[in-house]
Amino acid sequence: MTIVVMLFSAAIAEKLFNEPIGWPDPPFFAIIGVILYAIGANVCYTGGWIAELISHEVWGDKARGFAEISFTLGAVFSFLLTLVPGGLVVLAVVARFIYKGLIQ
Repeated sequence: MTIVVMLFSAAIAEKLFNEPIGWPDPPFFAIIGVILYAIGANVCYTGGWIAELISHEVWGDKARGFAEISFTLGAVFSFLLTLVPGGLVVLAVVARFIYKGLIQ
């Protein structure tokens, strides 16, 4: 979904402004972005079970329900992290519309 939103937004911006928006310049930055995304998503996803291990160590049996909560939060944050690039491109396109005076 994020890639579709990014491509659609960038295509609209390129058609209207004759310049790409949302594409890294130089393209090498895209590789860095992918690597940073992979690290961030894995930190969000694995942070849940790490927090679960710590909670069991600290609180013992009182932390039984924490596993589902930490897993759910890790999955939600990974999902939100996936949506961030698409949202940033949409914001960049809207900012360009406002800057060029197409949106009052």
